[in-house]
Amino acid sequence: MSRTLKRPMFRRGGSTNNGIMSGIVDREQKKVGDVAGRARELTPELASLLEEFTPQTRLPIGQLGLNLASGKFAGDGFLQNLVGSLQDPYAQFTKADDARERAIKTGAAKLGISQAMEEAKARAKGNNLMQKDYSPQRAYEDAVSKRVESAGKLKSFEKPNLEQKYPRATAEYDIYVLRNLRATNNETGKIIAANNAGFVPFDPKTQSFDYNAMQPGAFYYDPRIKAFVQRIPESDEEEGGFFIYDKNTFAKRKLET
Repeated sequence: MSRTLKRPMFRRGGSTNNGIMSGIVDREQKKVGDVAGRARELTPELASLLEEFTPQTRLPIGQLGLNLASGKFAGDGFLQNLVGSLQDPYAQFTKADDARERAIKTGAAKLGISQAMEEAKARAKGNNLMQKDYSPQRAYEDAVSKRVESAGKLKSFEKPNLEQKYPRATAEYDIYVLRNLRATNNETGKIIAANNAGFVPFDPKTQSFDYNAMQPGAFYYDPRIKAFVQRIPESDEEEGGFFIYDKNTFAKRKLET
């Protein structure tokens, strides 16, 4: 009787089913973190919406009418005739109503899980963007780490290249010095930026730098002294030699040899 009174045709309002996820998610007893919790929060609300837009189960009045008209149960009086005639139609009704409720539960659960997963993906994407460090310091640290790691993998007979030999100085050049060159308003800095030729020529076999291999007038970066170097041929108009330029101020001074 209690089950019967919960049917839509007898309800007076209010919810007739608590724990809409029962038998769908909880049955599995699996924890999937916040997704499952959020799905449980969303499902009752979604179930309510689905129930509102899902057609109500109808009692098959036509079958009841046919049973009454046939007089199948007429011998036991009107009341018994009515009750007997109602048995098959009501059985059909309860079956259909059960199917309707299962469909609402399943649909709400699926929608809830789907929505919760989409929210989780959106949060994860946002967190990844927030957590990812795009700062020059992080880029510098990553560059140093990779160069040190690369140097550590060298075999005993192998010699390091420029970046492996000077991981911090070359990383500083790549991340900070070039950045400063691109942004500078200093006139000398702009000239250096326009004529920058990279690092001073380095021979991995001899592990040595060769200033004489530098193109005259171009600017090269020496990671040992962390400064730019320029070779200027001697002429009647200009004193020749090697000149050093500060990486930050671009102040010029002659390299004493």
